[in-house]
Amino acid sequence: MVEYEKAVLDLVKDDPKRRQWLVNQLCPPVMSERKLQKTLNELEDDKKIVKVPKYGEGCGGLETWYMLPGHRLSFEVDDFRIATAIEHLKPILLRQPTIDELAVEVGITPAEAEILAYKLASQTGWYNPSKKIIEDSRIKLGEVLVCAARIRDKQLDLDGKSKSFDYEEDARIVEEANRFLKDHLKLLPTLSNDGENVIEWPSETLRYLGDNYIPEDRPIQFVIAINRGTGERIL
Repeated sequence: MVEYEKAVLDLVKDDPKRRQWLVNQLCPPVMSERKLQKTLNELEDDKKIVKVPKYGEGCGGLETWYMLPGHRLSFEVDDFRIATAIEHLKPILLRQPTIDELAVEVGITPAEAEILAYKLASQTGWYNPSKKIIEDSRIKLGEVLVCAARIRDKQLDLDGKSKSFDYEEDARIVEEANRFLKDHLKLLPTLSNDGENVIEWPSETLRYLGDNYIPEDRPIQFVIAINRGTGERIL
């Protein structure tokens, strides 16, 4: 039995191996496939190796991998990175990230990101957002960032009150703006001195908004009336 265990351990000592690869290497030159599985089970019971299922790239099916215990963390690092990317991007985008956005964030191909995102969907709550969700969230994100910049520049109070800009009906925008002020300050745009216009967007922000984003105008509309008796204007 020691000989069979050594044969397996020698093959997995440097990096994880698929079960089928182990079969191809060891069966039948060293042992039968049945004997290999028995040996794998015993090594796993003795905690000398660990078994990890993983979706194969391009095929969508589960594959069984065997590795030394110390290799497991690095083997599952892509899973961790995708889960972390979802957690990082969702509060910034105000929606679930797309496959392409995850791929860019993690530095893998869209095909790899798609496999991992769907694999982890039940754990992360991720789903692929529709075009409408993406566009609605993009508009809202721009509104939130401009609002946050106005608060930063003292054009708007923390509660959304202002002499120049109307956020009376958008408490949620103001709430999110305060969160961005706290957590994502570097994403805020540079505004004109009066807070009316965006002078420049950070390059990272344009990744989320796109180059053609134009925020909604929010000036407070003043009603001018004329006192018929005196002819004076009344605001």
